[in-house]
Parts: sequence; C-alpha cells; structure tokens
Amino acid sequence: MLDHTKIKKGDRVRHRLFGEGTVTDTLPIGDDTIVTIKFDNGATKKLCAVISALEIADPSFLRSANNESSAE
Repeated sequence: MLDHTKIKKGDRVRHRLFGEGTVTDTLPIGDDTIVTIKFDNGATKKLCAVISALEIADPSFLRSANNESSAE
C-alpha cells in the first residue's frame, strides 16, 4: 500500500474500481490524506488515501523515488 504522506500533485495512482489517474490536490487530515484525482476516464474524485488503498500506477516511479531517497 502507498504511504499517504508521500502522495503529491502530479503522481500517477491506481484505484481498484476507478482505474488510473493523476493526483491534482492533496489535503492531509489526521492519519490520512484526502486526495483529489482526475481519472483517465474523465471523472474527478476526492478519496481518503488510506481507506481507498491507492497504489502507484507506474512502478518505475517508485523505484526512482527510492533511488533518490537513498542518494541523500
């Protein structure tokens, strides 16, 4: 599962029902983050990241993010 604290605008994510989309806004609230996503089908949804179990849509993004953090 994706760490909701690391989600940012422009990230590509996947939802099990709505498919893939691009994060357009984030709002941290307590132990979750409300994420606004414009899905590839044209729909825009606001979802709680933890409850909706979002995943990174492009696994290579995750590998490059890990490489950047290990270089610090």
